[in-house]
Amino acid sequence: MKATLSLSHRATYADYLAAEQASERRHEFFDGVIVAMAGGSDEHNAIASRFVTLLGVRVPRGCRSYTSDQRFWIAATTRGRYSDGSIICGKPEHPPHDAQATTNPSVIVEVLSPSSAGDDDGDKRRDFQSLASLQAYVLAAQDARWVKVYRRTERGEWRAEPDVYRHGDSFDLPSLTRPIAVDEIYDDILDGDERSLLR
Repeated sequence: MKATLSLSHRATYADYLAAEQASERRHEFFDGVIVAMAGGSDEHNAIASRFVTLLGVRVPRGCRSYTSDQRFWIAATTRGRYSDGSIICGKPEHPPHDAQATTNPSVIVEVLSPSSAGDDDGDKRRDFQSLASLQAYVLAAQDARWVKVYRRTERGEWRAEPDVYRHGDSFDLPSLTRPIAVDEIYDDILDGDERSLLR
């Protein structure tokens, strides 16, 4: 999802929360700058919605899937972040300064777009991977049938194996009761030749 700067001066987190509460659009807090999140394409939004639905019917009791409206606090980098989807198990944990942000996702999902791919598989990924609760960080393309999953190993290292899951593949995620097929995510959104069915 493309992000554009909404303020040029350094802001405090309190400034950010005030702006977020008064705005109809979502923002992230990034190194003292309040960043407005632009809307995604039809494909981006449909894939994100489908992914959250698939997560929702696979989480066990005590875990819940969340939409893109869930905000997260990244203590290691003092940033406020959103994702396209997530899973939280147990009670959501909140930092003392932001009762609407949580700090304990077990799975984060991002749908890539040309304008956000560098951040989603760069700083944003590293931000979320700094959270001790996170077990998987998932990237899904919006213009091709592929999904990449970064998993935390028992030694606390992050690995992406295999590189990507494609048409015909299925993959497991922590906290899910059964695997997700790549084609479940993309059917009726992209055809077999990876052309959009929404245009």
